[in-house]
Amino acid sequence: MPLMLKFILFATLSLLSIAPTFAQSVKATGKAIIYNDDIDDARYRATQEAIKQAVLQSSSRVSVNDRLKNGDLDSDIQIRSSGRVQQAKIIHEERKGDFLTVIARVNVTPDSQCSNGATNYYEKSVGIIGFQLQDPEQASLGRLNNISRELPKDLANAINKQGFLRALTATNVALYPDLINAPSSMTSEGNLTNVTRIGQQLGVQYIIGGVIRDISPLYLRTPDNLEATPLEKDKAIQKERNFVLDLYIYDSFSGALLFQKRYSEIGNWDISDNARIGFGSAKFWTIHYGKVVREILRESAIDTSEKLRCQPFIANIFRTEGNRIHIAAGSLSGIKQGDKFSVYRRYEIFNQNQTAQTQLNNANINVTIKQVQPNFSIGELAVDAQILNVQQQDVVIAW
Repeated sequence: MPLMLKFILFATLSLLSIAPTFAQSVKATGKAIIYNDDIDDARYRATQEAIKQAVLQSSSRVSVNDRLKNGDLDSDIQIRSSGRVQQAKIIHEERKGDFLTVIARVNVTPDSQCSNGATNYYEKSVGIIGFQLQDPEQASLGRLNNISRELPKDLANAINKQGFLRALTATNVALYPDLINAPSSMTSEGNLTNVTRIGQQLGVQYIIGGVIRDISPLYLRTPDNLEATPLEKDKAIQKERNFVLDLYIYDSFSGALLFQKRYSEIGNWDISDNARIGFGSAKFWTIHYGKVVREILRESAIDTSEKLRCQPFIANIFRTEGNRIHIAAGSLSGIKQGDKFSVYRRYEIFNQNQTAQTQLNNANINVTIKQVQPNFSIGELAVDAQILNVQQQDVVIAW
């Protein structure tokens, strides 16, 4: 090949390798609660949420700059997507009472690569267990005694609406024997939690647990009017109520705590002390406090989807037959005929305290999906599973 032709070819390949990836424009919505009539603060938090939504939709990583520019409606904020700085622009905002909604147009690079190399688009399964209330007496106001079981159901609905995970509920399961020290409560077997056992029982990849730390009321009386009647003074009392939730996300295969966050807000409890509305009732969602709780569930659902987006997809092998293996995930998780997975062997190792830990080792074996059912699929190995020592409770992984 002539020297000049080699130079032209080299230059062309070099240009292709450094050519920028065109940004994808995504329109997303964010919401935030307004405190002390601080619109700039609410706008910033709502825009952060909109950016998270846009990044999830485009499968790009993002790092939000720590402030808006002067908090103006037309402000641009910098985000970082796969090493490239892009822009987000607020195109509309609307205030309803103490809630601010913004619509932002976000330019993000359509690069699905995560820092760990994960690129799969399978819906990972999440099991949401009961969220225990740290002080059960606080539920007496409004008769919210059902909060431990209804809140996880509403969280599952919020996660499923996001469309990135498949959330199931097992609200009869309680994870923490000692709520004060959660998530590090010691079990009778000497483990920190029973996550791996619960994950196997539910057949899910991740477990979401939580503790409702505080739903106590706050009573704020307006300045006393000496001429007011006792009834008028009672009406002058403004009632607010705390909502503090600790959320924990675990990998059910290893039991590792992947994410924890505290959500803390205050809402107006603008109904009678004698009202018996129950948590999650139609009436509950119409009051200010219920709307605040709904926004926390929405925020936690976005955080959960964002945290698990770049995690690998893992599913159990529950049966082997000849050169075919049955996998505990199917079309509901997005698996299709012809998809390929890597087989990993599951081992139990013991730490210095003789506590069992799960380890997954790459077996350097590939499996191709031949049949797909809603809840499981059948894959084919190159040779017999016994020859390769592929067993039940081994797993398949897609990065």
